[in-house]
Amino acid sequence: MKKHATPYSCHFVFILLLFSFVSINAQEDSQILDSYEEYTEAAREVVYLHLNKSNYIKGEDIAFTAYVLDKKDKKPSLLTTNLYVSIADKDDTILKQKLIKVVDGVASNTFEIDSLFKSGHYKIKAYTNWMLNFNEKNYFSESIRVIDADTEDYADEKRIDNKIDAQFLPESGHLLNGVVNVVGVVIKDQLGFGIPFAKGEVVDKNNELLTSFETNQFGIGKFQLLPELGNQYKVNVKNTNKDFTFNINQNIEKEGIIIALKSLNSKLFVSLITNKKTLETVKNKRHTLMIHNGDQFDIMDIYFTDSTEITKAIEYGNTASGINTLTLFNDSDQPIAERLFFNYEGLSILKTDTITLNKTKDSVTLNLNFKGINADTFNSLSISVLPEETKSYTSHNNIMSYVFLEPYVNGTIEQSKYYFTDIDAKKKYELDNLLITQGWSSYNWYHIFNTEPETPYAFEQGITIKANLTAKDKNNGKEINFLMHAIGNDAPRVFNVNDTHNSFLIENTFPEEATTIKISKMTETNGLLPATLYLQFFPNIIPPLNDKNSLLTPKPDYKLLESLSRYRSNFMFNNANNVQKLDEVTIKSNVNNNKQRLEKLNNSVGGNITVFDEQDKKTFTTLTNFLISKGLFVDDSTSGLDVRSTYSPDTPMLIYLDDMLLYDTSILNRYSIENIDYIEINKTGIGQGLRGESGVIKIYLNEISTTTNYDKSTMKEFKLPLAFSPEKKYYVPKYRNTGDSFYKSYGVVDWKPQLKIDKNGNASLKFERPRLPITLFIEGIINDGSFIFEEKTVPMN
Repeated sequence: MKKHATPYSCHFVFILLLFSFVSINAQEDSQILDSYEEYTEAAREVVYLHLNKSNYIKGEDIAFTAYVLDKKDKKPSLLTTNLYVSIADKDDTILKQKLIKVVDGVASNTFEIDSLFKSGHYKIKAYTNWMLNFNEKNYFSESIRVIDADTEDYADEKRIDNKIDAQFLPESGHLLNGVVNVVGVVIKDQLGFGIPFAKGEVVDKNNELLTSFETNQFGIGKFQLLPELGNQYKVNVKNTNKDFTFNINQNIEKEGIIIALKSLNSKLFVSLITNKKTLETVKNKRHTLMIHNGDQFDIMDIYFTDSTEITKAIEYGNTASGINTLTLFNDSDQPIAERLFFNYEGLSILKTDTITLNKTKDSVTLNLNFKGINADTFNSLSISVLPEETKSYTSHNNIMSYVFLEPYVNGTIEQSKYYFTDIDAKKKYELDNLLITQGWSSYNWYHIFNTEPETPYAFEQGITIKANLTAKDKNNGKEINFLMHAIGNDAPRVFNVNDTHNSFLIENTFPEEATTIKISKMTETNGLLPATLYLQFFPNIIPPLNDKNSLLTPKPDYKLLESLSRYRSNFMFNNANNVQKLDEVTIKSNVNNNKQRLEKLNNSVGGNITVFDEQDKKTFTTLTNFLISKGLFVDDSTSGLDVRSTYSPDTPMLIYLDDMLLYDTSILNRYSIENIDYIEINKTGIGQGLRGESGVIKIYLNEISTTTNYDKSTMKEFKLPLAFSPEKKYYVPKYRNTGDSFYKSYGVVDWKPQLKIDKNGNASLKFERPRLPITLFIEGIINDGSFIFEEKTVPMN
């Protein structure tokens, strides 16, 4: 593609462009490219929560699976492990919030609907710290409904008043005098839901009928208008036998250029249209047309000569999959028109091939088979299992609509998942009509041109701890070693601080709630001592999200249902204050557990393993006593622990502490065996290389439970201001009657947050056998950029 477009002289111009989405410079002095590339250079993430329901009963749990994806390639993000999830009321007061750990772009958790909740609508939000750097809506925000059975008389809302709101939005942002404009229509009720199949008539100031239209099931339509200066246009709408009249409150501009789109087969026809008065002023002046999606882009210069219309054809196959934005700039690089379009080509949507049932008297196992999935590719599924007639799953989004559509528009979209379910020509046409009504995209050109990109909010991977030394340790002029004891499944870690540093960093820690950090100072003469440190934690609070976007609530049924009196006696967890749900308790035998661990460890290492039990700790007391009992020569009278074997008595054995080679073994003098989990002793050093030919000892410290007492004489305990919420098992509510109408509408069968597809393409889930047909609400990701979402009804006969 050339640097500048060629001038045109005919009245109507058609050019076929094969957009390759590579960087093509326009004017060298143009700020468009430099500003755009600088603004979009930083990575972007987008997050979606698959909620198990949209309408909840007080006493239930809100369960979710979070998917954190790279916005550009739509694959799981590996940059962030920290995700913040919060629930706020209608006044944006946060009731609950959590920090959860994301692994391979996926996480799951629950919130209990307890006494903090009343009947009403709430907003659940999810975001990463990195997302706070950007203005686009990359975070997740959705409205849910809570029903309090003790205070609400009916499960569904009453019919609302017959009042409507109408908006009329020109295709590329403004009405231009003297040319045919396409005008998008949105007609909504009081709650913000579209008025389906409303009929409208467009009239001029003399009440002369110009055209008519009808909205679709979401209250969206369009019509053509040839506006004239000085004329005034109105729209008469009839809804449920009531008439409404609205002014088209759009200024008619004397001069300008509009963008009009038409789609035909595999091509998109882009028309840049102006009027004769504008042509006089813009003739032979450069305009710039840019197609972009926040990552890839193409850009070209456009010149009007003797024609008021320039039409170009774009192959869909040469544009990015998903949302694309066409922006037209004038010769001063000011954006003057914009139009969104969606390219369905290249979207990879996988669905179940077969579902098989294995039923017993009390349970059902479903096997879902997916064809064409690479077993070596990471995947994750979440499935909500609800009664077939459920009214509790009314989410406006699915994973496709939230990843490919929501972050790129400014408006609120009703049932955006509709445009990605059973995609056909009608859905594509309706989505394009919707995009006409969205106006400008979420990329703010004023901000792009006038603001230097800054990213003060960092990617977060766990919690970072800065340990600051006290004055006493700063001034001793010696190297100091500190031992941080095990946190959860993370092994203990040793940190060396030389005499020129006043602090050290502990990075990538993932402590869970109620966990404390325990640190010891490692000394030559006194072994482990409590560390005297001042700790700083990053992050230490959940950062606030500035989200003022209005949300559509779960759509009500508009019909009065049965009174909740029957329901109150049916739902056994209807009072969260009086019911305590116990966490799972697993009782293990220490003897059997140690025996199994010993067998497993001995099969995986080259030396002899000893897993310490309570009797060992009483028998040996210190590490020195234990090593002597194993036939080793031990000298702890020197500044370090010297251990030698009969195989190589002239050279000391190497000693590792939690897989770290100790060059200074003084910390092991008179070391308490209470701190040790297990020891591997390899006297011959076979398999350890030349360095270990004299033998190797590997010492592994035990995990200190946060609920048990710790040795205050050897370590200091530090509390954390913020920690990760542990993943909790989802508990299905208990019902006395699983056959009545309320259970059919609001009951829960099960929730499976993180299922895997195996090498045969199968995902399996087991749950208590229901008496009614069920619907599976399936969502998930494959690491090759494919998505899974499906609503599948399964009979239980």
